[in-house]
Amino acid sequence: DASGRLIRFDRPPARVLSLVPAVTQMLVELGVGDALVGRTDYDTLAVVRLLPSVGGGLQPDLERLLTLRPELVIRFEGAQDPVTGAALDERHIPHLAVRPDRIEDIRTIVRQMGQVMGRIAAADALVADLDRQLEDVRARVAGTERTRVAYVLGGTPPWVAGPGTFIADLLDVAGGENVFADLDKLYGSVSLEELVTRDVNLFIVGRGTIVNPRLRDRASVVEVSQDIESPGTALGSSALELAQVLHPDAFR
Repeated sequence: DASGRLIRFDRPPARVLSLVPAVTQMLVELGVGDALVGRTDYDTLAVVRLLPSVGGGLQPDLERLLTLRPELVIRFEGAQDPVTGAALDERHIPHLAVRPDRIEDIRTIVRQMGQVMGRIAAADALVADLDRQLEDVRARVAGTERTRVAYVLGGTPPWVAGPGTFIADLLDVAGGENVFADLDKLYGSVSLEELVTRDVNLFIVGRGTIVNPRLRDRASVVEVSQDIESPGTALGSSALELAQVLHPDAFR
């Protein structure tokens, strides 16, 4: 898994708790949603809304988690949650760590879920469909001049998507150039002054994000679906939406 551990299963686990909403959606799309025994506060799928919540995906409520008797917990691997893995080990609960940073990571996680849950063919089909959608978008914008973009996630000071992220990958597929490709982290805060002095053609924000008026004075600000900020199997649709924003003439 993403932590470097080798995990073996004699059979697909019958009781699964995913602490990563994108993986929860993958499991539903693989046809094993009935194995889910809980959710996080951030899961929005209707099919899991009635399941008990363990709170946040990072450092969940372990007492609630224990009452669900999961045979497998899927957790996020990263510095944001340094304790959950060890806590699950102490309680002898099997867990699989994922880190969906890039599009390639999404492919890997889908295939892992297919192997664990005995749905290898379904996982291969999901990955193939994602790749087809991404390639279709890339072909539509081929030959266009790349649009220089800052993807702003909100916050004060504002946060932006840097290199090595699935958002940066999506911008590349959609014919964009991430103006924060030199950021020294995946996502980070930058000063408003730095944001407005970058050589940028377009600011992209998730719908409903509060934007400082100075951004609109500097360049166009376009709102897109918040789903673009979710690293799941809908990345093909996200790439298409971004491409239509960056290169509308390619879709007329």
